[in-house]
Amino acid sequence: MKIKNKTTKCFTIIPPSLTTSTTKNIKLRNYNLNNIYIFLIIILINLIMIEPIKSMENQINLTPLASMPVQPYYIFQQTINHLSYDTIGTFEQRFSVNKKFVPINGKPKAVFFLVSGEGPLSSEIVNHNPFVQIANETQALIVALELRYYGESMPFLNMNNSNMAYLTTDQILEDLATFQVFFTNKYQLNDIKWIIMGCSYAGTISAWYRLKYPHLVTAAIASSSPFRAELRFTEYDVKVRQNLGAPCSKAFKNLFSYIEHLMIKNNSYVKSKFTCERQLDDRMFLYLLSEALTYSVQYDARFKIISGFCPKFVKLTNSSEALLDMFSSYVKNMFLFQNVSCDAYNLYEFASNEIDYSGTRSWTWQLCREYGWFMVPSGPDSFKPQSLGECWWQNDVCKTLYGRAMRPTVDRINMVYGSTNFKYISNVLFTNCGNDPWSTLSIDPSVSLPFSQQIHIPGESHCANWLSEQPSDSIELKNARALANSFLRQFIRPDCDENDCSTKNGLCIAKKLTDLQATSVCISNGKIQISNQLKNQLNIMKENGTTSTTTTSNNGNPSTTSNSNNNSINNENNLSSHAGNSMDVDEDDQREVCSSNGSMSSSSPSKNSLYFTNTLALTTTLSFISILSTLILIL
Repeated sequence: MKIKNKTTKCFTIIPPSLTTSTTKNIKLRNYNLNNIYIFLIIILINLIMIEPIKSMENQINLTPLASMPVQPYYIFQQTINHLSYDTIGTFEQRFSVNKKFVPINGKPKAVFFLVSGEGPLSSEIVNHNPFVQIANETQALIVALELRYYGESMPFLNMNNSNMAYLTTDQILEDLATFQVFFTNKYQLNDIKWIIMGCSYAGTISAWYRLKYPHLVTAAIASSSPFRAELRFTEYDVKVRQNLGAPCSKAFKNLFSYIEHLMIKNNSYVKSKFTCERQLDDRMFLYLLSEALTYSVQYDARFKIISGFCPKFVKLTNSSEALLDMFSSYVKNMFLFQNVSCDAYNLYEFASNEIDYSGTRSWTWQLCREYGWFMVPSGPDSFKPQSLGECWWQNDVCKTLYGRAMRPTVDRINMVYGSTNFKYISNVLFTNCGNDPWSTLSIDPSVSLPFSQQIHIPGESHCANWLSEQPSDSIELKNARALANSFLRQFIRPDCDENDCSTKNGLCIAKKLTDLQATSVCISNGKIQISNQLKNQLNIMKENGTTSTTTTSNNGNPSTTSNSNNNSINNENNLSSHAGNSMDVDEDDQREVCSSNGSMSSSSPSKNSLYFTNTLALTTTLSFISILSTLILIL
């Protein structure tokens, strides 16, 4: 075969020395050097794309749960800004784990996801909480996550306004979702149900998380949690005075009037009575005293100010100096109990941009920016000094700490996450205590929640049901804890009795019965009504052509609702999407993340997982194309 010469340099895949008669059956092909360059570029692309695959594999890094070391805290690399594609990096977010109830080399029956709240994470929360017993009974894994900007989960090395801009409700909820997706993938828990829970603000976040991401968590428990953002939180003051009772509240009003009068004449004398000799702003000192009082009422189960202090206090109303002596002694003992000084209540101490591990600067930022909840006097009958009003908070406290007066975006918070949305939410247990001032911003006991439950605990204070059980606890408090445990059990899949039942879609189904309400006879523990899993039931009923559903009433017994409620269930997902219309870190520069149909959509909680999947698919496609191109060139 004769090879044609060209002006450009060429080569053949058969060396010229072999182009003799021995190669007459071999079809030789010439290759232009330009084709060779293309070939080499394709090979280079393949080599470059290997590294992203390796890094993505390392990011997933599947690990058996049993191999997880036992230690107080673990670190997760959390995204700083979830609401923009312009990433600015990650930070170390702490979490704690209790896996001692999970079978060795096995998987948990459920994951109890605890939110740490507006303070540093204590590793003891996974070992000492009201649900440890039920976790032991159900072989559940307990995981607690520290919120951003609290404890040691600090995104930046200082807390100036630019860095604090990433402390928002939207970012916190994205943190939870991103962490859950990571933890689920890493420890291969895809078929395990997650139940999120918290008390006070942690409960607020838990319920909002269930509202926004119902596909990630099966249920939620929110105890003593406020849900309505409010600029002037006067209800708190009213509730505190109601709890104290008219005589004690009036005695405190007289005392604070006496203190304000004394401060005009002898400022240092009054402050020394409370061991606050350091130079302290007068209004901040009055705030300190009112805060010490209201804090004691909020946690009356611990401080016993209503039953122990007030009866003695009201007997001294004839002597203002005696009232001052008794209250100052009480406050000093309270400081000793808390191991704090006056400075702990002095908000101006947190005006520095330095890292504040206590959480005061972070929490005050959230109040000034989003929630309000300024505990202002409710009127002339209040013992709170009238100088501690809304303007003091916005123009003094917020401005001193952050350099500018701030007006919280309470309307937006209520529109996106507000309590009026909860009539559509499912599988949430709301617990509130009768004497808790924060209950005034929680779910109204008279409001009907078709797909969730409420427990009202009369005579108890803030988060009382989260304290360790004591012999002196009231019957109502003990019953509330038992009802909460029953609430958890219904979402954790029990074993089926194989003689009469079979498992379908995670439910125990009776072999001889068609009514889903009768499936409880199949469960080894008859107290667990697994048929209360509303969404799974809806799927099964669609398959069977039935039209009724089973929900859990407030007394824990099943009740039947009609198919017309399906629209309400669908509305939950609509609300979830609405809740994702997140505000960016700069209020003057809001960005919208739109779905393919042009409507607003929430930023995906599994963005990292989706990114890994999409990148891997793209890499595979490019590799396939490059290999195919090479074959075409060769053949």
